[in-house]
Amino acid sequence: MSTSSITERLADLLARTAPFDHLTDEQRRSLLTGMALEIYQPGEVVLEQGTDVHRALYIVESGLVRLMDVDGRRLLDMCGEGAQFGSYGLMQGGILPYEARAVEPTVCALLSADAFRQLLKSDEAFRAHFEEDLQRYVRTLGTEMDASGAFLLFDTELAALIRHPAATVSPETALQEAARTMASAETDTLVVVQDGAPVGIVTEGDFVEKVVAAGRAPDVPVMALIERPPVTLNGSERLFDAVREMMRHNIRRVVVVDDEAAAGTHAVLGVVTSEDISHYRGLDPIATTEQVEKARTVEELADIRTESNRRMIRLFQQGVHSADLLGVIAEIDDQLKRRLLFLMERKLREEHPEAAYEGPWAWLSFGTPGRRESTIYARQDNGLIYADPPGDEAAERAARWYGLFAERASAALERCGFPPTQHGLIVREEAFRQPLAQWQAAYTAWTQGADPDATARAAVVFDVRTMYGDEGLCDALRETYTALLPNPRLRRILLRQGTRVPAPLSFFGRLDVEPDGRGGMGINLRHRGLQPIVAIARALALDAGYFKSSNTFDRLRFLANADHPASAEAKVLLGAFQNLVDMHLLVQMQAAEVGEPPTDWIDPETLHRSRQNLLRDTFKTLQRVQASLEHRYGDGR
Repeated sequence: MSTSSITERLADLLARTAPFDHLTDEQRRSLLTGMALEIYQPGEVVLEQGTDVHRALYIVESGLVRLMDVDGRRLLDMCGEGAQFGSYGLMQGGILPYEARAVEPTVCALLSADAFRQLLKSDEAFRAHFEEDLQRYVRTLGTEMDASGAFLLFDTELAALIRHPAATVSPETALQEAARTMASAETDTLVVVQDGAPVGIVTEGDFVEKVVAAGRAPDVPVMALIERPPVTLNGSERLFDAVREMMRHNIRRVVVVDDEAAAGTHAVLGVVTSEDISHYRGLDPIATTEQVEKARTVEELADIRTESNRRMIRLFQQGVHSADLLGVIAEIDDQLKRRLLFLMERKLREEHPEAAYEGPWAWLSFGTPGRRESTIYARQDNGLIYADPPGDEAAERAARWYGLFAERASAALERCGFPPTQHGLIVREEAFRQPLAQWQAAYTAWTQGADPDATARAAVVFDVRTMYGDEGLCDALRETYTALLPNPRLRRILLRQGTRVPAPLSFFGRLDVEPDGRGGMGINLRHRGLQPIVAIARALALDAGYFKSSNTFDRLRFLANADHPASAEAKVLLGAFQNLVDMHLLVQMQAAEVGEPPTDWIDPETLHRSRQNLLRDTFKTLQRVQASLEHRYGDGR
């Protein structure tokens, strides 16, 4: 192979591989002279566990490399095309805690240790990428991992999964001709394309149900079978994004388009189905949402959630990013709650038709579920809002009806594993089951901060979203408080919730434990870490006028990239929140796996030394941000 062709391959690899793709062309060219390609056969050891010589960063050009703690017999990761390994030794030094072994014929590009370390010093984004990678490894220490398929689901781009081009037809194509196209392409799916953009999907099942069974004429245009536009994703998006969209829309197919196609067009690359996901993962979370849609009783939904939690443990063991895992849990919980509320309302109307009240209403989620941050142990934090009744008699009737419904629905949620909140909002209480005008009056009072204690207690109301029912009512609430913002007083009150709880560190900067109420010692991750960051992100997002999402990850990402005085604090809090969510999920998953009640407590002494250091550094970061914000904004009084 000529030197020029190797150089071209290396240049192409760097240009399409993060974080090298963010470097300038000149920076990438300067790296090429110190790089080389090495070929490994299946079973060949690339890096030996225990070595203390760290000569290069390895970038997989093709093939597959398994990273494994051989001594602990623990799988750490599977590195496919574009993945990198070896950075741990280059950054940490000492002996290498894993073995890297080729699983199939593999080609790796090697970047010298000197060049790698120089980039760490000179490029902040490059350093941040590998620091996050190092933290991800540290977070997995002591956790049983099963990474055999997770990287395929959560890191593989959709374009890489397309094996055959999509079979396409135009909207005016006759049904008979469309059927011939499907048969010729040996596929069960056609994409209807107009002016280069997908406008519909037709399946083999559609021909059976909507053509043969319905007796449609063969010359009817295929567009007559289309009921809604297809869900499309760019080829650069991940397989996980397809999973999320299929779950969200309760579908089994998404159309993959070329995101680099000419302006105004969306060249169709192919179709990804839930069967494809099952093939690549051996686990199909979309099937869970289909089971939810078919459930007819609360007992069925309770069983589905129990099984779903077991699947979440499996995903966690596969090293899934915690933000992604929270997204999957939230999506399943949302759909389960919506199905439950639908069943409860229908049953209640059947049993008490004389008491039924007609009018717009909505079930609201606050707090953790409102932010879509529920773990497998999620409490109820909910309320109910309904349109203002026309007169006293209607008001009394509405109050009785929604009170009866709230009691039934809340009890059913308990049976599905959602216990009532201890300190938040609960729909069983009349104060959180009110008509629109009452809610608006309450939001106005809370936002104005006339009573700081009341506002602080009700802070989770600013994490509101509609779980079920008329979204317009929730929108009206949001408009009520956004019209009163920015409000420096409210910002100070809400910020104090995030700064008044001290980080669990001693005077000398060591982790400070306290009795956990079960005879042991530990740190309450929710109270001492997660809740302060949630409160800080909430206060700053409201201050910045960010209302698109109440999710803490989303709020911090927005603030980190916004022109806001606390942008720098948001950037470092994002990493701290990530670390704490990971550890919180760890302790909950470990408890659930052995049948113990989930807990918010963690005993640092049970952690690997590197993970203890990460936890301590995380709380030091929180402590610095708390001090900075207290100095800038005051204490809220």
